[in-house]
Amino acid sequence: MLIFSPKGIGAILSVAAAALTQPCAAQEQAKTTVTFLTAERPDTFAPAIALFERQHKNIHIEYQQVPFDNLSAQVAARIGSGDKDLDLYAVDVPRVTELASKSYLAPLEDERAKLENIAGDKAIQAVSYQGKIYAYPLWTSTQIMYFNRDLLNAAHIPYPSADPARRLTWQQLVGQAQQAQQAGAPWGFSFEQVDRYYQLLSLYISYGAGSGLKGNDALTADLTSGGWQQVSDWYRSLYIKHIAPRGVTPEQTPDLFGDGKVAFFVGGPWNIGRFNKVASLHYGVAPMPYFAGGSPSTPTDSWAVGINPHSAHAREAKLFAEFISIDPEGSYSTVINNPLPPVNNVAFKRYIGNLSTMDSKIGPISSIVSYELAHTAVSRPRTKGYVIFETIIDRAFSDIRNGADSKQTLERAQLRLNRSFARIK
Repeated sequence: MLIFSPKGIGAILSVAAAALTQPCAAQEQAKTTVTFLTAERPDTFAPAIALFERQHKNIHIEYQQVPFDNLSAQVAARIGSGDKDLDLYAVDVPRVTELASKSYLAPLEDERAKLENIAGDKAIQAVSYQGKIYAYPLWTSTQIMYFNRDLLNAAHIPYPSADPARRLTWQQLVGQAQQAQQAGAPWGFSFEQVDRYYQLLSLYISYGAGSGLKGNDALTADLTSGGWQQVSDWYRSLYIKHIAPRGVTPEQTPDLFGDGKVAFFVGGPWNIGRFNKVASLHYGVAPMPYFAGGSPSTPTDSWAVGINPHSAHAREAKLFAEFISIDPEGSYSTVINNPLPPVNNVAFKRYIGNLSTMDSKIGPISSIVSYELAHTAVSRPRTKGYVIFETIIDRAFSDIRNGADSKQTLERAQLRLNRSFARIK
């Protein structure tokens, strides 16, 4: 029989208590924080993060958001300085070439078999540089034309066909937009992403003017030939003639359509949920127009996710990246609050199935999206100078929209681009 003094019992209880609390402390210490930098709203990835953290209780995803225009600078500053605290980040697909060439992305060639199992060749090529994979593809994209049924009815304009083979030309659209304005529509037409190369590239491709870059390395500007001035003049005329509104940002344009102030609106399918919340808005969908004599062309590509090569938590970062890209449930969870088409094949079928529930109300949106992605999607060029190009060309679009002479603006942009590209070459 053992007899303990009160002092001895206290000591034993203290040891026992410490033994009980040590596992908790160890668990807290073992929990790894993975930093994820993006330009998306927090609610975009919130469902995915919640689902992932339930399955990986020892990993916490720290979400960091910066404006889209600041993302490239943040990535360059942090990764360029060897920052180990940034683990993974969202990558605009056309920037993979530049980021990989600067060693800002960890190589992911060991993930090829997994990615080929869930994504097509085009999606994998989009996240590759010199034949090797450097990012996990997340989403793709397309554009559709929305039309306000009430404004078209008031102007006695027939609804545009949902058949891709009978899509409107841009020339027809301008005439109908002006007709709608004469009947009371505040604005005849608006792009969603005004002044952005992502959306406007398709105009130049449709016309046959090319991407604005040439050469095997796409490091020579080509803005003064091949129809770029003609298309830019057309874009300028939308604002000179007050068919489309000036003084608005891409973030503001959907509200103009949602408020019933725009007859025709070209934007992404992610707007559908937003528009459906407006009870007074009666709208339909149709394929994006094209230039008569040219070919139908629609924007595509979207975000991927890359790993910082200096990451202190590369293993955990890859687990999360695989979850939101390769895992069908994880992939689909990223489009619940931001309905872009997922690259993951299984998640895409689920996405299209859900989209089809809107067909009877707004038109065959599911088949339009599927058709455009398969037949008319045109990617932005892959080049080491993409960020420079996008920055300068977007500024040129803005100047043209605000009345600057198209020819002179494009000539200045080409001169600036070729000077900048010379340093890269």
